[in-house]
Parts: sequence; C-alpha cells; structure tokens
Amino acid sequence: MLYIPFDDARREMKRVLLTRGCPDDKAQKVSYELARNSLEGVYTHGINRFPRLVRNIDEGIVRLDVMPVKLHGFGAIENYDGQLGLGIVNAAFAMERCIDLAGTHGIGFVALRNTNHWLRAATYGDQACEAGMAAICFSNTMPNMPAWGAVDARIGNNPLTIAFPREGGHVIVDMAMSQFSYGALEKAQLAGQQMPIDAGFDSQGQLTRDPAQVIASKRLIPTGYWKGSALSFLLDIFAGCMSLGNTVAGIGRLPGDEHGLSQVFMAINYKKIDPDHLTGATLEDAVADLLRSTPDEHTERIVFPGQRRQEIKRKNLADGIPVDERIWAAVKALG
Repeated sequence: MLYIPFDDARREMKRVLLTRGCPDDKAQKVSYELARNSLEGVYTHGINRFPRLVRNIDEGIVRLDVMPVKLHGFGAIENYDGQLGLGIVNAAFAMERCIDLAGTHGIGFVALRNTNHWLRAATYGDQACEAGMAAICFSNTMPNMPAWGAVDARIGNNPLTIAFPREGGHVIVDMAMSQFSYGALEKAQLAGQQMPIDAGFDSQGQLTRDPAQVIASKRLIPTGYWKGSALSFLLDIFAGCMSLGNTVAGIGRLPGDEHGLSQVFMAINYKKIDPDHLTGATLEDAVADLLRSTPDEHTERIVFPGQRRQEIKRKNLADGIPVDERIWAAVKALG
C-alpha cells in the first residue's frame, strides 16, 4: 500500500486530464473531488475510479467540452440535458442551480438527463449543506441488480443521498440500493477479502460473501430485500421521467460502458420556515440521543451518518491517502 499526499494525488490526476484536452477549470474540479473522495475514505469512488473515467473519456463516452443545457422550467422545477459531460461537473452545476432556486422559492428541484457517473453521491449533499440547506439526490445506473425474486439484472443499485447541515459535522447518508455497492465489492476483491455478510448470489443461486462471485453473477442483494428492490425502481422512474431521459432499461440498451444516466437533485431552504432557529437544537438532541446507544458485542461505538468521513479525513491528511500500488501505477501510466 502506498500513502499519497492529497495535493500530489490531485495534481497527478489533473495532469492526466489536461493531456486529454480537458479545460483547466474542469480538470481542477474533477481532480479535487476525486482526491477528496479518497481523502474521506470513499476510495472506490475516488482515485480507484480514475482509470475508468479516463478510459471513458478516451472512448468518447464522456465529453469534456460541454455543459448542461436547460430543457424546461416551471417555478422551482427545472430539467437539463447533460450532453454526456463530466459527471462531477454536471452534478455540481445541477446542485448549484438547486441552491439558487431554493433561495427564491424555498426549494429547488433539478432533473438531469444524458449525464455520466457523478462518483460520490454525498458530494452534492455536502454542497447543499455548505450553503446551509438540506438535500436529497439520487441517480440511476446501468442494469446491475436483479429485482427481488429475479435472476437477471434489470434494475440498478441506484445511489441515494440525504443530507442535513450541522455545525459539528453534516449528517449525510450515501447509499446504494444494493447491500454492498459494486465499488465496495471491487475493493474487497482487490484486497482478497470476503464481505462481512452475504452480498449476493453466485452463478448457482447460492448466497455468498465472495465479492468476485457476486460481481460475476450480477446478482447483488437489494438493501432490505424486496423493499430495496421497490425503492430502486421508484428512484429510477423519478429520475428518468423528471429528466425526460433514460431509465435503467434505456441505459442498458446503450452500447459500451455505463453512460446516459438520469439524476435528480433537491435543495431545501428550511431556515426560511424556522424563524426561531429551532432546528439546531432538535438536530443536536437527535444526534446526542443516537450516540448514547449501547453498542452490541460486535460494535465498538455508534456513530451518526457522515461522522466517520471527517475522522478518516484527518488521518489521511496526516498520513497520506492509502492507494493500492496497482491502482497508482495505472494512474501514473495514463499520461
């Protein structure tokens, strides 16, 4: 394992992006967010994902010279075509537009079609929190998970993030609709590890903790079994219909790697309905009560959603971001 300083990781990825003709401001944004994802412990959607992003650029799936184009708008609701631009850039644009709309209307809702992988969903919840607003965001994916009771992959493990700002660390949940994301499975496979609980089915239909077998079968377990399956489908319907873009079914008909995604972003300017500033005390009471939970025999402590990333960030700033030697060699070779 290598330990790469944050600035070194960011500079190296920016250098590679510039060799592909990426505009400087976009290269700066994408390299910073990818390095930050790894800095905060989301290694699968940070540096580890960078070689695939560059491959998608080289294949023409990701376009560097475009920005989202507005399709329609009505009050606080708008939709845009992402023109297959950089997923991080498109998503940050959409959330910024949500924040602007919420400043006027109290809520902002932006649906985005024809875009690419946004990497870490929590990034855009965090963006809203930094503006003092709550957020809900979700994206569809390529078909990579069976509906509950099926064997063929026809739904996506569509990521969902919900975020609420807090002075002592924003409360943010970032979750796929599968028990484990593909990124988590790939990380475990790279490390030669098993998953801590059953992650899906093997090719013979048997439950397994082996990440390689689940990746090969594409039979992930939906979070909450039939509940996660249903929620995945409804998130997909919302994203595809609101953006006038692809559902998971449409994405699955596109050639090549995953692209042409549909995403939804919401920002809520809740402080405008809290003139007495009651939400801060309410939130702190809820967090404190959660942290007083008694851990079971397998758990060291209970944390609120989003707490660990700040602790990992401090450690990785001090020690460097842990990066598998094979991943870093692949990044270095891209230039």
